[in-house]
Amino acid sequence: MTGFGARDRWFLLLLGAIYMFNFIDRTIIAVVGEAIRHDLRLSDLQLGLLGGLAFSFFYAILGIPLARLAERYSRVRIIAVVTVLWSFMTALSGMAGSYVQLLLCRMGVGVGEAGFTPALVSMISDRFDAGRRAVVFSLIALGVPLGGAIAAIGGGAIAQHFGWRMALVAVGAPGLLLAALLFLTIAEPVRADAGDRADTPPFGAVLRRLGRSPAFLHLTFGSGFVGMVGFGTNLFLIPLLVRRYDLPLAQAGMIFALSFSLATMVGQVSGGYLIGHLIRRDMRWGGWAPAIAIGLALPLYLLAIQQADWRWLIGFLFMATALLYAFIPAIMTITQSLVEPRMRASAAALHSFGQTVAGLGLGSVVLGYLSDRLAVFLYAGDYAADCQTGQAAPACLSAAADGLQLSMQLAASVLLLAVGHYLLAARQLPREANAS
Repeated sequence: MTGFGARDRWFLLLLGAIYMFNFIDRTIIAVVGEAIRHDLRLSDLQLGLLGGLAFSFFYAILGIPLARLAERYSRVRIIAVVTVLWSFMTALSGMAGSYVQLLLCRMGVGVGEAGFTPALVSMISDRFDAGRRAVVFSLIALGVPLGGAIAAIGGGAIAQHFGWRMALVAVGAPGLLLAALLFLTIAEPVRADAGDRADTPPFGAVLRRLGRSPAFLHLTFGSGFVGMVGFGTNLFLIPLLVRRYDLPLAQAGMIFALSFSLATMVGQVSGGYLIGHLIRRDMRWGGWAPAIAIGLALPLYLLAIQQADWRWLIGFLFMATALLYAFIPAIMTITQSLVEPRMRASAAALHSFGQTVAGLGLGSVVLGYLSDRLAVFLYAGDYAADCQTGQAAPACLSAAADGLQLSMQLAASVLLLAVGHYLLAARQLPREANAS
């Protein structure tokens, strides 16, 4: 963290830690999902609803009003409150007695996490100059891969030895302490547009402003399509490893950490520094760079999912994931240059809305639905009668693994749409960024 003072380093470390537990609590269902599926006898569609739509619906919908609050009130306090909420709901998930109760708890996690990213991005925009925002957010967003690794390794080990319920309780508790540290040690940044609260434009004005921004729309659609593949892989990679390669949950978690979480970290750090340098030379790199990265990631991702040996899967998926996530955090900061300061939190929320609804919500549900339907198609017999009651036979597990593998390959085709949107965004960025 060279070039940052002591206060900025603490800001980066603490917000990075909160982001880490934000992602741990979000992704823990992916880690213990296969154990939950067997315990509660769920389908992949139900698992997709649990890990995706139940969370993302409230996350996306409430992100907008919470962003509006962040444009008027203390962002530090907002982040502290929502951190307490999502941490408590994650721990409460471990006490759920049925699928419906677990679904409701996951909705609560989404409600809490909805207020985090818009307030964070707004704080970064006011605390750091435009040339450093992509790097700052990429460093804080390292909490995502670190959180994924901790959830996969620690959560997988706890679930294997003590059960999935204990894993949920264990990962929910630390967020309460982090919320207290944030409230006590981080000061609210001075707003760049330091008017009174009445100066904040109405939400309709924000929608009209962003609706007239082709660059913002294309960046949001592009990130949404990337999210469909990224979030889907995040939710279903461990189930694939358990089903296809017959790996124990703890080992599957370790592989997830290496092939997905570590790769995301490498991609975000290198991508954040690279795009920060490139957009100073030409703003169009804000679209060109992610388009190139996603175009290279697609064939590597398809190769990874097709591998019969999990060791080859690690190698190909590591490269694909590093490219897939190299510029996603930076894109969020680029959208901030397209609007006035008092619209920044709302712009971040709307970008997150598109990415979350398309990625975590729609992507996870579609992937789960395709997996179920393909498993039925590939099974030589009555899949519902043979495989969805009691102990599943080896043929059932094979059909479930093949169905999930094929559904992940089919879903990857949307990355071509992401490339197209990023290229279209590149054409508009110089004019729109300069105008704002």
